Amino acid sequence: MNYISKAVDLAGLIPVAKACGISYQSVRKWEEKESLPRTDFTGETDYAKRIANLVNDEVTVAQLKSMKPKKPAG
Repeated sequence: MNYISKAVDLAGLIPVAKACGISYQSVRKWEEKESLPRTDFTGETDYAKRIANLVNDEVTVAQLKSMKPKKPAG
C-alpha cells in the first residue's frame, strides 16, 4: 500500500505539500518512490507527523515510515 498516495487522496496534493512546506512535485516523487525522504527516517524532518496530522491519522506515522523505497530497476 502506498500510504503517501492514500494521504494525497484524502487531503489533496497541494494541502499535503503545504503541510510539509515543500512543492507538490516533491510529494509526487515520494509517491513514485513509495517512500518519504531519508531525512524523515533520521529525524531531520517530520513530514510523516505533518501528513498524519493533516489527515487526522487516517494514515499514521507508523504506516508512512513502514514504506520502504523501491529498488532501482536493473
